[in-house]
Amino acid sequence: MIRKFWILIKYEWINFRADKGLLILTLFTLLAGLYGIYYGTTEIDRQRRNIAALDSITEHNIEEMKAKYPGEADAGDIGYYHSTFAVNHPDTWASLSMGQRDVNPYYIKLRLLNLQSQLYDTENINPLKVLSGNFDLAFVFVYLFPLLIIGLCFNILSVEKEQGTLPLLLSQPLGLPLIVGAKLGFRVMIVLALALLLSIIAMGWGRVVPDVRIGMWLGTVVLYCLFWFGVAFLVAALHKGSAFNAITLLGVWLLLTIVIPALLNVYVAVTQPVPQALELTIRQREVVHGGWDKPKRETMEAFFARYPQWTDTTEIKGRFAWRWYYAFHQLGDMAVEDLAREYQEGLRARHQLVERLNVLSVPVNVQGVFNALAGSDLPSYLDFLQSATRHHDSLREFYYPFLFKQIPFRHADYQNEPRHSFTSSPDLDTAYGGMYKLLVSVLVVYVAGLVLFRLLPAMVK
Repeated sequence: MIRKFWILIKYEWINFRADKGLLILTLFTLLAGLYGIYYGTTEIDRQRRNIAALDSITEHNIEEMKAKYPGEADAGDIGYYHSTFAVNHPDTWASLSMGQRDVNPYYIKLRLLNLQSQLYDTENINPLKVLSGNFDLAFVFVYLFPLLIIGLCFNILSVEKEQGTLPLLLSQPLGLPLIVGAKLGFRVMIVLALALLLSIIAMGWGRVVPDVRIGMWLGTVVLYCLFWFGVAFLVAALHKGSAFNAITLLGVWLLLTIVIPALLNVYVAVTQPVPQALELTIRQREVVHGGWDKPKRETMEAFFARYPQWTDTTEIKGRFAWRWYYAFHQLGDMAVEDLAREYQEGLRARHQLVERLNVLSVPVNVQGVFNALAGSDLPSYLDFLQSATRHHDSLREFYYPFLFKQIPFRHADYQNEPRHSFTSSPDLDTAYGGMYKLLVSVLVVYVAGLVLFRLLPAMVK
């Protein structure tokens, strides 16, 4: 049996080399994968260079401040004109699956002013680019490898019937299961070898840190490819013609990669509404701008309720004081605390809902696994926003003693200013959960295919 299997594999290899269409399709997928690796690593390297340049920008800004205020300065002036950055460093795996890093900012410029408008004051992005996503290796695996598998497998059995060679094969001491198994086995070896090659190149090119994620990534890729081979086997078990198989497989691909994700997006948006970041930004600005017209005593009393340690500071008698100015900026953040929390909790709830529903679409599930492994998913970005919020709080804690105790700000004090750094981390629990659901999907399609293969007649003529 084993010898017969490898003889069939040998002839499948000969037929594969002679089929220029399949060779071109395989070569195209290889080139697409190499481009995905190139694009992913180039984009992440660009982000790293931009992040590295932020330190020099900060130092340059400090030198400008020193030149502008050569002696002792009011900390209020420093807090207003001096800026720092909250930075989201990419994980080494991010080049394989960029996820949300091409949609959300990976650094935020911060000053001592109100926080929320700074968190969501991002650059405009091309909505079409966001819709399609970046062409990284995860994109190639999720969207293009199924098409390669469809091109290789849509006629594994039907072509033998249509060419009249199936009865000849069955006249030999070969069973139909062995023939189909050898045809599928050969194609599995081709696709998995290509996927393994691309993964190894991507990991080397992206200089990923080797850890348990290597096995998880390769396991996910293998299971995902086996799922699509299982779908091809399921369709072949219907014993229909090549045209029917091709249309059916493309319909399944369209359903799982386009239609169901679009419907899930609409369902999640309707069932889990999220306050708009613009709404809380406008609300905060209304409070901040209204602070100019409120009595200073009213503003300071509201501020002291949050920061009682500054209650005994001197009363503001003039028309303007920096500590009063920053106090009503703080009140602007306090006014939208609940809305900001609802916004981020709503985004997390949406993500969790998608994680529960992605069992309906294997590609969505696999994309989530890749993003979780790379630390480029939505929860990682929300963790970065929380880290930026804590950094802004530390800036206030650093500057408030200067402001409320009216201590002069000296050049040496710049060295004590808090600096921020955050590195995305993988979500292995989400990845393990996604892999489990993927394994179940693989088992379902193969069991269904075996059942159909045994129940339906081959209709060999």
